[in-house]
Amino acid sequence: MMDPITAARELGRAIQNSPQYAAMKAAEKACDADAALQELIGDFNLVRMNLTQENAKSEKDDAKIADLNQQLQKVYTNVMGNSHMMDYNIAKQDVEEVMQKVNVIMQAAVNGEDVDAVDVDSACTGSCSSCAGCH
Repeated sequence: MMDPITAARELGRAIQNSPQYAAMKAAEKACDADAALQELIGDFNLVRMNLTQENAKSEKDDAKIADLNQQLQKVYTNVMGNSHMMDYNIAKQDVEEVMQKVNVIMQAAVNGEDVDAVDVDSACTGSCSSCAGCH
């Protein structure tokens, strides 16, 4: 009989060897190699830092804060609209879906349910907006 920690390590390796995880890592690598995206991310971080500093001042300049918020939103939109970033976000969601299914099975195990009978596709998504109520 395998102990839970060893089983968890095997599960971790299985997740890392899954096509979803491989796609996420490839998308991450593409993001890292995209110089234009990296520049946008740097711009985003700089504007965010400036906004944080402006908000920390005792005498706030509301016009400057509004301008920085607008700049931040524009840069964020550009970052999220980058094709490599979009691919990464989709791939990350796919990995999160796998993890949600794993968590449903683990929760069922802790609750004493038959883990082989758990329907991971109709289980709780974690979003109350898609919920029809508990059991």
